Amino acid sequence: MSTSSFESLNLDEFSLENPVNCSAGRRSRLVYLSRDSAHFAEVEDIFNKGWRHGKKARPHIQGIFKILWPDDNLEPYLQYRKQVQARVRARNEAGNETLLFHGTNRACLLGESSRNILLCGLKECYLCSILRASFDVKKCGTKNAFKRFGHGIYTSACSSKADDYSCNLSQDASLRTLLVNRVVVGRAYKRYRNAPDLVKPPDGFDSVSSSLFDNYLLISSQVTGEIGWDLNHEETVCYTNDAVRPAYLIVYGHKPKDSPKLTFKTLMSIIFKTPLVS
Repeated sequence: MSTSSFESLNLDEFSLENPVNCSAGRRSRLVYLSRDSAHFAEVEDIFNKGWRHGKKARPHIQGIFKILWPDDNLEPYLQYRKQVQARVRARNEAGNETLLFHGTNRACLLGESSRNILLCGLKECYLCSILRASFDVKKCGTKNAFKRFGHGIYTSACSSKADDYSCNLSQDASLRTLLVNRVVVGRAYKRYRNAPDLVKPPDGFDSVSSSLFDNYLLISSQVTGEIGWDLNHEETVCYTNDAVRPAYLIVYGHKPKDSPKLTFKTLMSIIFKTPLVS
């Protein structure tokens, strides 16, 4: 086994330092996935299955980017996952991580094409802020005054629900974006009604199965909202930064049709407002 292959086995799949993520000697935080890749198929599948709003036409995915992280940012997440999974295994329960959606503001044109991969520095671009340093519980909720399950990081298995929170601030943007996030699976608390004062899960709940997540167990610092009296679609709220890391960026919608090329003859006709003789 080559040194490069050995290092790949010991580095996280989403590590910026993992040799498998280096393309032609270049390292980028966003890697454009080809449509024939297994990762593209996986993310496309959960996006399509998660689109549950019948009155919203399911959009076409234009592109998917894999999000890479420096090891110093990735390590707290991996350590947290290790701790939770060790605790779950001790109770003879299956531990895992799952992929959940999050929609937010985008003020730039990140992802509009496979070449638009540089993060912007605009203060109002929450997307690039999250991609730069991941989620921060202290900053969450600034966009919406109402917090169904209190102050935390909101994600959902329902892509059409997360789409409600995706917003383009640039008039030049023609597509929409959603983050697909790795969420550690473990202990959870299930609610059917709003609980806007929560700052952490209720005490005493260590592992609760949720049929809405195909019997996945949700993380110890999450509150899971199932469809109930106050809820139309499930949500998952995390109260610690280390529980979540963005994994993929989905770009979707309908690209505007290319305008027909303006010929010299047409241009002159427009300028002089008179038809030209052929």
